[in-house]
Amino acid sequence: MRCLLCGKFSFKILCKDCLELIPLEPTCRDLQGFKVYGFFEYGSVDMLLHAKYSVVGSKIYASLAQLALKVLKTQLKVPYNAYSVGIDDKISKQGYAHNAIFLRALKQVGLHPMYKTLHASNSVSYAGKDLEFRKRNPRNFILKRAVKDKQIVLVDDIITSGLTLLEAKECLEANGAKVLHAFVLADASTK
Repeated sequence: MRCLLCGKFSFKILCKDCLELIPLEPTCRDLQGFKVYGFFEYGSVDMLLHAKYSVVGSKIYASLAQLALKVLKTQLKVPYNAYSVGIDDKISKQGYAHNAIFLRALKQVGLHPMYKTLHASNSVSYAGKDLEFRKRNPRNFILKRAVKDKQIVLVDDIITSGLTLLEAKECLEANGAKVLHAFVLADASTK
């Protein structure tokens, strides 16, 4: 197999050299008192994140999740004892749920994945849309599993405006969960 980025022979979809070149840029955004922690600046990994629309996307997402875990493992003083819930972790046409890959990786820091818990009833694509469009088209989340009295960390691939994460948090809290914060692979803020 060849590395997707450099073309060198590799046993993985991204070789070790290319993985080391992907810059980890931890961020923390505050959305009305709700903390969202990111691991990559969107512009440095956008091509890799768009691979979620291809068959090899699952391997790329697993590699990015492992890089993100490097940051978490060095910064956590004690492992979590909470649950992780992915935003809309439905299986795609490509045969996998990209947020579920991040959920599975987060088990290494003590987060217990709750798969297929929070699904959007409005599946309109936000890609390339402005804030007004996003506000006019909320996700309208449906809870598929009980979350009452659970401490939860929300998980998504990208944060842009933060509206989706706030809407998901509101849905979970309305059903008795305590949402601690959120993890996203990439932050697409324009600072």
